[in-house]
Amino acid sequence: MKNITINRKELYNLVWSTPMTSLAKKYLISDSGLRKICKKYEVPLPKAGHWEKLRAGKEVDIIELPTDYKGENEITLAFRAEGDNSIKGQLSPEEELRDEIENDSRINLIVPDKLTNPHKLVAETKHAHFNNENRFSKNFTGYLRSPLSISATKLLYGRALRIMDTFVKAMEKRGHLFQLKNESAHVIIFGEEFEIAIREKNKRIPKPKTNSSWQEYDYIPSGILVFSLRISYHNIEWTDGRQPLENQLSKIIAKLEIKGVEERDRHLRWEKEREIKEEQDRIKRIKEQEIEQELNRFKQLKQKASRWQEACQIRAYLADIEAKATQEQSLTEDLTNWLKWAKKKVDWYDPTISAEDESLAGVDKENLTFKKSGYY
Repeated sequence: MKNITINRKELYNLVWSTPMTSLAKKYLISDSGLRKICKKYEVPLPKAGHWEKLRAGKEVDIIELPTDYKGENEITLAFRAEGDNSIKGQLSPEEELRDEIENDSRINLIVPDKLTNPHKLVAETKHAHFNNENRFSKNFTGYLRSPLSISATKLLYGRALRIMDTFVKAMEKRGHLFQLKNESAHVIIFGEEFEIAIREKNKRIPKPKTNSSWQEYDYIPSGILVFSLRISYHNIEWTDGRQPLENQLSKIIAKLEIKGVEERDRHLRWEKEREIKEEQDRIKRIKEQEIEQELNRFKQLKQKASRWQEACQIRAYLADIEAKATQEQSLTEDLTNWLKWAKKKVDWYDPTISAEDESLAGVDKENLTFKKSGYY
C-alpha cells in the first residue's frame, strides 16, 4: 500500500479539481470519510451541482480556502491498490451508480432557468394546467388531470416544470420509457412501472378551536418542492433543503434505477417461485391420481374376492341342498330346476366366470342394484 502526505492547501486543490466520488476510487477512503477530513481541516467543498455546471460550460462559485485556520496542516492518504475492494474505501452501489450518472455524457442534469423546447409530456402538462382557470387560485395545490403529476402554486409551478422536464429527458436518454396509464404518465424501468410526482409541500396550521371535539387545520403552501416516487405501497421522497431538487436529480435517477432492478428481480423471483409451486402441485396431483387409481384397483380386487367367496359359499350351500335331497330321495323336478337356476346365477355373480345372464342385464354386481330407465 502506497501512502501520500499532502498539506491543507493541496487537499483544497484536490477536492476542487476532482469530484469526491472519483477521489474515493483513487484513494483508500470513502466519499463520506473524505468529507469528514475536509471538515476537520476546514477545507470548503464545492456545492451541489458544481461539476454538472462545469461540464455544461456554466460559471461556478469558488469558495476560497480560509486563512485563519490554526490546526494541523498535513494529511496522509493511502492509494487504493488495483483490484482493492476493501470496505473502508468502497462506494455503495447507489454511490457508484450516481457517479456513473453524473459522468454520463448522454444526459444533461442542469435544470435551465427557462423552459425551452419542453418534452411532449411536459408541454401537455403545462397546457392542461394553464388552461384551467382555477389552477392558480390562491393557495391552490390540488390535483388536476394531466400527463405528469405536478401540484404547486403558481410561484413554484414553472420551476417544478423545469425540474420534471430535465428529469424526463435524462431518463429517456438513459433508456427508460414513459407510458400513459389512466391518462397519467408512469416511468418504466427495466420493465417495472413507477409513479412519479412533484408537489409543493403544505404546512399544517391549527385553526382556532371551536365547540367541535376535532382539531381542524388549514393547509398553507410552504414554498418547498417534493419529488416523490411510489413503489408498491410506499413512497420515497426527496425534498428541497440544503440541496434543492435541481441538484438531487442524479440521486433520484440512481435510486429509481436501483429500485427498478430490485422490483424486476423480486417479480422474477415471484414468477420462479410460482412456476416451482405450480410444478410441485402438478407432480402432487399426478401422484394423488396414481394413488387414487391404485386404491380403486385394490377396491375392485377386494370386491371381486368378496364376490368369489360369496359365490363359493352359495355353491357349497346348493351342493349341500342337492346332496340331502338326493339322500332323502326328495330331489323333485321343481327343486332340480331351481338348483339349475341358482347355479346359473352364481356363475353370473362369480368374478372368475362372469357368465352372461340376459335376465340380469344392467344389474350392478357389486351392489346388486338395478337402475331403472326414465320414462316420459
